[in-house]
Amino acid sequence: MTMGDQLKLQSVQRGATVVALSMSLLGMGASAHAAPGTKGSDFANTGERGSVAKRLINVRSIGTKCGKEPIAMASGRGKMTLRIDETRSKGTVLSKNIEASKGVISAGVGWDVTKSRSITVSGSKEVPRGKYGTLTAYVKYSGKKFDVQAWLIPEDVKWVAQKNKTAYKPIGVCFKYSER
Repeated sequence: MTMGDQLKLQSVQRGATVVALSMSLLGMGASAHAAPGTKGSDFANTGERGSVAKRLINVRSIGTKCGKEPIAMASGRGKMTLRIDETRSKGTVLSKNIEASKGVISAGVGWDVTKSRSITVSGSKEVPRGKYGTLTAYVKYSGKKFDVQAWLIPEDVKWVAQKNKTAYKPIGVCFKYSER
C-alpha cells in the first residue's frame, strides 16, 4: 500500500479556523495539526513529513483604483443634467491562482473576501447647451498586496510559496464624464 493510500487528510472548517485531522488507514491513530497562534490556516497532505499550513505575510495597502468595466451610465444632449442613482452589489477581486483558502485570505487582509458589498451609485453632471455628454460610473476599490507563506508541520520549516498577490475590496464609485 502506498503512502497516499495509507494517509487520508480531512479538513474541518469552523469559521475562519481550519483544523486538519490526518488519520491513518492502517489504524495507527489520529493526530491533530494546527499552526500555533494562527487562524485560518490551510493544510494539505505531504505524506510522511506532515502537513503544510499557509498564511498571508507582508500584507500591505496598495491604495485605491477604479474598475475597468462600467457599472452604470447616463448620456444625453444638453442643456440638461445627467443623473445616475442605482445600487449595485460587487465582490472582492482577487489575483488568479492564490494557493490559500478564502478563509486564510480573509483573515490576512482584514475583510471577508467571500461577501459582496452594496455600492450606491449616485452622481450628476450638467451638460452644456449644444453638447452631448456621457456620465459613466465604475467601482472604486481599495487594495492590499501580500505574500503566501507555507510551512511544514510539525518540523516548522517555512518558505514563501507565492509573492505579490492582491485583493481589492469595493469601497465606492469613480465617475468619468465626457462630452462632444
